[in-house]
Amino acid sequence: MEATRLSILLLVCASLKTASAAGSGRAFPIDAENYVTSQFQSINSRLEWDPTNFLVDLSGHYANCKYVGKRETITVDTKTPEGYPITGAVDYTSGTRSDVDAVNGYITEVVDRWMSTGIFNSLISNADRFGCSVRPGCSGQVSISCLFSNSGPSNIGDQPGGQTALAFTPEQYRVAESITGNKWDRSHFLENLSGFETDCSMIGESDWPFNKAMPVARDAGMTILGTFGYTVNRGNTEQALITILRDFKVIRYASKVGCSVIPDCIEDLGGGRTEMYVVVSCLYEES
Repeated sequence: MEATRLSILLLVCASLKTASAAGSGRAFPIDAENYVTSQFQSINSRLEWDPTNFLVDLSGHYANCKYVGKRETITVDTKTPEGYPITGAVDYTSGTRSDVDAVNGYITEVVDRWMSTGIFNSLISNADRFGCSVRPGCSGQVSISCLFSNSGPSNIGDQPGGQTALAFTPEQYRVAESITGNKWDRSHFLENLSGFETDCSMIGESDWPFNKAMPVARDAGMTILGTFGYTVNRGNTEQALITILRDFKVIRYASKVGCSVIPDCIEDLGGGRTEMYVVVSCLYEES
């Protein structure tokens, strides 16, 4: 009987340990919360830590050991209580400790990487609230997640000459897939990474080294190829986008594609005259 009780106890303990390892993350410590808020606000001054903690609590479901190994945008089907859409990002780093000082260090490492690479700049730029969670204790790894919400249309890119690249819409995904012959990267990693590269200074260039995107892709274990194009915006951004994509070479050996667009690059023609351009860049993951 005692042996049976001991066996049952061991099974229960093992079950609890497994559940804990796969469980939800916890909110950032206050020092990390302040740090990440400061870093994100350097990109988007109107962005604030969610005062309702809704995004914080929800992000805990994505700061999970099962996401270790993923550094990407995630799809969030849930909306805020007000009905606003939510987007998210997950990342990870190595770490065996779970005390506050160590966790602050892990978060700082990950956020600093986000800032230096700009991998999630489009999420940060287009949100007005965010919340994050962290999950240490994932077999020597730490899982981190941040969720972002936007209560209204973003003003990013509304001003002529704005150089913040925009993500493609779902309809534009389908257009890009149809024209390029490649599947859209549904993790949005390539899309976000291209947004870090897309720049109005591409206008007039025949070649672009993609020096920002390449190192990030290598760190993620990916081999990518970049391409870009531009054309005058004659009042129809969608048609200009299609024109640019049709000029791209078809890359048959690529498995996925992700693109971003700047619809309002202003070029000075001299004599007080200007012209607006649409610029698109796409990244392909080589299969």
